[in-house]
Amino acid sequence: MLRATLIAASLIIAPSAALAQSRAVDLDRFDGRWFEIERSHNDVQKDCSRAQIDFTPLDRPDRYGLVVTCTRLADGRNETLRAAARITDTTTNAKFRFTLPGLLSFGGLAGQNYWVWDHDPNYDWAILALPNKSDWWIWHRDQNASAADRARLLARARALGLDMSRVVSTGR
Repeated sequence: MLRATLIAASLIIAPSAALAQSRAVDLDRFDGRWFEIERSHNDVQKDCSRAQIDFTPLDRPDRYGLVVTCTRLADGRNETLRAAARITDTTTNAKFRFTLPGLLSFGGLAGQNYWVWDHDPNYDWAILALPNKSDWWIWHRDQNASAADRARLLARARALGLDMSRVVSTGR
């Protein structure tokens, strides 16, 4: 009993790597073109593969534009989604709120929070997820990331505590 109590106490006191958030994000290096190579299953993207993400600065320091283009599996057509991203934690620049433009955004009230949980020091890859880690994405600068890179990044996502039960490989 004492051993179980000590183990439980150590889990509460010692921060886990899975609970850690990404180090600060350099937005000048984060912006640009990304390719989604792996993600968790989600209903919004269930028919989407080969996603390309363009993350570009807008006219305000904490605002970015997001253009996501994917190929629909059913008919092979490209679909484009435009969103706005606002930095919600300017200390780390690792937390964003994405909203759709126009009436669907309800003045920015309808949106989704995304966190950068980890990234490469050279910004070759990034792991993003919802704050509760229910949905996640691995972005890479190379649309043809190697099988070894994919395996390493999936292992890193698993170490971060992301649910790996429904992985979708979306790369090329």
